[in-house]
Amino acid sequence: MTDLEKRQLVTERLSSLGIEYKLYEHPAVFTMEESAKYEEKLDLPEGGIVVKNLFLKEHNSDKYFLVVTLGNKNADIKSLRRFLGTKPLSFATEEELCQKLGVTRGAVSPLAVINDTDRAVSLIIDDSLKNDALLGVHPCENTSTLFISYKELEKFAESCGHMLINMQV
Repeated sequence: MTDLEKRQLVTERLSSLGIEYKLYEHPAVFTMEESAKYEEKLDLPEGGIVVKNLFLKEHNSDKYFLVVTLGNKNADIKSLRRFLGTKPLSFATEEELCQKLGVTRGAVSPLAVINDTDRAVSLIIDDSLKNDALLGVHPCENTSTLFISYKELEKFAESCGHMLINMQV
């Protein structure tokens, strides 16, 4: 599936659910630092926050976690591990990322649960994102950022068979 087809799959699902969003196009970004350069140039929605996504795997198991937090926040992986009651966590490989969420490095997004038809990935959302801010996420490709509310992200995830797990990351 091409990047454009991935984006179209996401935006069609959003539209079918009646979810409003704002889409901003930009050059491909792979890191939060690269993303920050374009955030300054784009006329982003008031209160919009670009989030950071970490795709983690439990050591020696098939348990995967997509952790979504503030872009400038360092996630406390040890606390996350204790909360989830797992073995040590590490970053999943790019191959696992592609297999489980259908995206590549730089395009990781909570919207990628649309591709997790086996429901193999748990979606962890930082409590600090539950406020009224619009969350900036990639629509399964990294040349655009889509802004939606937390409640609408929750509605999208549920339509894909996923529940949001809230915790302080």
